[in-house]
Amino acid sequence: MNKTFQTIGVCGLNASGKSSLCSFYKAKGYQVISLSDVIRRVLKERNQPESRQLLIDTGNELRHKHGSGALAKMIIPTLDINKNYVIDSIRHPEEVRELRNGISLRNGLFCLVAVKASTQIRYNRLVSRAREGDVLSYDRFLETDKLESNNPDPQGQQIASVIAMADITVDNDYQDIQKFNNIITTETSIKIDHFLGDTKQLEE
Repeated sequence: MNKTFQTIGVCGLNASGKSSLCSFYKAKGYQVISLSDVIRRVLKERNQPESRQLLIDTGNELRHKHGSGALAKMIIPTLDINKNYVIDSIRHPEEVRELRNGISLRNGLFCLVAVKASTQIRYNRLVSRAREGDVLSYDRFLETDKLESNNPDPQGQQIASVIAMADITVDNDYQDIQKFNNIITTETSIKIDHFLGDTKQLEE
C-alpha cells in the first residue's frame, strides 16, 4: 500500500528545544500543528487566558472527559494526505498510539522524535526567554517538571513515558542554539528520513 504523507511527532519537556525542530521542518514546507491548539480553542471559548497552568489543567480535563488520546483524535481527521506535518506538544502515551494508528490507517507514515536536555539547561533557557506563563522559581520549575513528566493522575501528562516511546532521540544540551540547528540539519533530519524510508519499505 502506498504511503502518501509523512508526520513527525515531537515530544520533550519544557524548553528542551522542540520549537527548533519544528521550525526546521516548517521551513521545509511541513505544516506545524500543536495538540495544545485544541486546548487553546477551548480556553478561547471560555474567555480564559493561555497561561501554562491553564493549558495543563484544561488538557488534563479534556483527557478525563474524552479519553487519554482525545487531543490526537481531534487532530487526525483534519490532516490533509497531500501535505506533510509536524505535530508538537504530544504529552501522553495514548496520544502517540492514536497518532500511530490513525495516521497509518490514512496511509501515512509517522515518526516520533524526542528532544532532550538537562534540567539546569532547560531552566536557564526558561529564565532567559521569560515567556508569559513560564515558571521562574527553580523549585516551582522542578515541581512542574515532575508533574509533566509523570503525573500521578493517569489521565494527566506523562511526558517521560512519551519520550520512552520515541523512534529517534536527539540531545540538546547546547548553549548555542545554532549548534543544535546544525545537528538537526546534519544528523537528526537524516535519521528521520531513514526511519520513514525504512518504515515505508516494510509496510508496502
